[in-house]
Amino acid sequence: MIVRILLWRLDERTPSLEELRDRIEKLEPLVAPGAFLVNDAAERVGALVVAEEDEPAPAQLDELRALVGRDPDLYEEFDVL
Repeated sequence: MIVRILLWRLDERTPSLEELRDRIEKLEPLVAPGAFLVNDAAERVGALVVAEEDEPAPAQLDELRALVGRDPDLYEEFDVL
């Protein structure tokens, strides 16, 4: 089992946080316990995905990447103990 964490820092080249929040809410939810993440104070969005090691990343991550318009600032994979 692995956990993937993706985070984007928003800036003047990305859609606004409000616009992204509206668009993210329209995406198909990630399988629990995964979730989309929004940090208003830091102006960041992201995703948390829990999956089997050989399982490909869900399509929603590509959709989120397309909404933001670039690759995440942080992409980490962790083994679950």
